[in-house]
Amino acid sequence: MGMGGVIRDWAGMWWGGFSRGALPGDALRAELLALEEGLSFCWEGGFRKVSCECDCLGAIKLFHDRPMDREYLHKHYDVIRRVQRLLARDWVVYVSHIPR
Repeated sequence: MGMGGVIRDWAGMWWGGFSRGALPGDALRAELLALEEGLSFCWEGGFRKVSCECDCLGAIKLFHDRPMDREYLHKHYDVIRRVQRLLARDWVVYVSHIPR
């Protein structure tokens, strides 16, 4: 499976991008890994107000209005937890769903 993303400023100008292959997995794992990679890219690039758009509603729902008491049972808990740690840093991140 593979993943990728683009980083643009508020006017849509290109700031960077990423793509890479990953170990075998399913589509949700690929989306979560892409989200993690994109957030890491933005943090390391010094961006502190980020709007993240994802076309995978299943990935978005994992971080919006979700009870956290049993999340450790999710098969992608390792990636979910890393993304949660990124989101908890001292910055503003809006994660939203966009249709394909």
